[in-house]
Amino acid sequence: MKKITVNLILVMMCFFHFSVFAAEKFGKIEQTTIQSEILTETRELVVYLPADYEDSTQPFPVLYITDGDIQGPHTAATLDYLSKFDVAPSMIVVGIVNPRHKRAEDLTLTKDSSEQPEHLAGADRFLSYIEQEVIPFIKSRYRTSAYQALSGTSHGGQFAVNALIKRPNLFNGVIAISPSLYWNNKQLLNLAEEALKNQALKGRLFMSIANEEPTMTEPFQQLVELTNKYPSKNLNVLVKTFSDESHNSTTLLGQYYGLKHLFPNWAIPETPQTLADLQAVFKARSALLNQTLVIPEDRAAGYGQWLQYLNRQEDALALLKWNIKTYPQSLNAHSALIKAYLHFNLPDAAKAALEAALKSVSGLSTEQKEQLEGLFT
Repeated sequence: MKKITVNLILVMMCFFHFSVFAAEKFGKIEQTTIQSEILTETRELVVYLPADYEDSTQPFPVLYITDGDIQGPHTAATLDYLSKFDVAPSMIVVGIVNPRHKRAEDLTLTKDSSEQPEHLAGADRFLSYIEQEVIPFIKSRYRTSAYQALSGTSHGGQFAVNALIKRPNLFNGVIAISPSLYWNNKQLLNLAEEALKNQALKGRLFMSIANEEPTMTEPFQQLVELTNKYPSKNLNVLVKTFSDESHNSTTLLGQYYGLKHLFPNWAIPETPQTLADLQAVFKARSALLNQTLVIPEDRAAGYGQWLQYLNRQEDALALLKWNIKTYPQSLNAHSALIKAYLHFNLPDAAKAALEAALKSVSGLSTEQKEQLEGLFT
């Protein structure tokens, strides 16, 4: 019996995995420009829409990423893979392009100046550009949720840390990969210490460093020590060192682990899940994204069938009943419940479920009716 149960679990795990590939879709890439008043010039954006964007009506969380023409493609691909296997949510990735000749000016801090403290320059000006022009543009053009994150590498990592300090309420999560914290005699460390000491930072922060020169690693470690010195319940920090990677190759791993840190416990355990289990997962997801997320019909049906195969009658029927109540127009949901009743040798309940399906599912074709009635043969 134990061997049979293990085999069934493996079969159901494979079912969930292969169903991903069976429904393979591809995302869409859109290139656009913004005439920026803050930067006084035209700037490019590359927007990567997730594979399920066009076929849904739901809003999507957004990941903004510096060096978007370079870092955007692999980041969008990583997110696509993680979301297909339900390890992270589907996201819109907004690649903010930093032209080579403007990159240092866009992403790095300028030295403190007492002459014109109100005049924004460098990273602070570019941050205002993102906050006041890029984000409103994206929100007006795409279906976005309240959740937004920022990711950057090297100078982009410096920019991401600066954004966390200067705009602690702007991004829910920040990824800083190999940040150039040595800049301007470690100017950002002083700003970070003040913000950490005042408990001003919030959200989730991922930082990583590779096998790099002391110029990079020493200030990075100093920032890590500051986060340990001034812990905060409002700021969740994860730090990783990729000793087998270089400054250029570390971005791939950094984005992967960074995204997983932004969405803790997003993945559903690969074990049979009851209705209560799934509702707990989706309640946590809803709180994280600040939007209501409901268990999808196909996911509920799949776990209901898994519980059915394990002969967990009460759990299976509870989940499948919830499914038809939540998705009364789903032929698949009704079919799954009828099959479960028949599996558990409850013919009267199965017939009642059939009658309910015929009444509640609108526009049933003759073929679909015969399909439902054929479950009893």
